[in-house]
Amino acid sequence: MEFEQLLDGWNEELLESEGVLEIILILLLLRLLEESGEENVSDIKELLRPWLELGIPVPRVHLVNGDVLQNVVVVQLFDTVAVFKNATNQLRVSVPYVNIVSWGAF
Repeated sequence: MEFEQLLDGWNEELLESEGVLEIILILLLLRLLEESGEENVSDIKELLRPWLELGIPVPRVHLVNGDVLQNVVVVQLFDTVAVFKNATNQLRVSVPYVNIVSWGAF
């Protein structure tokens, strides 16, 4: 549940039954979790930027589902998606940042 949805759901019964401090703590924790997910995406984007600027192939990109992209070049970096091109056959693939586990030689 998103932070804004929880704020819209404020009501007196919830505050009386759960207590104000507990509700505020839960809302703060949810907000922190929501922000940390956004930061991870931008971190991955910034870490891939040198590969894009230099145009050097990335030996391996490991994905969440276990697939591995090998010998790919970073073509474009969007807000939530990276576009890679296979260096040998020019095949393009777009991968959401949340699906990228690691990249590099290993």
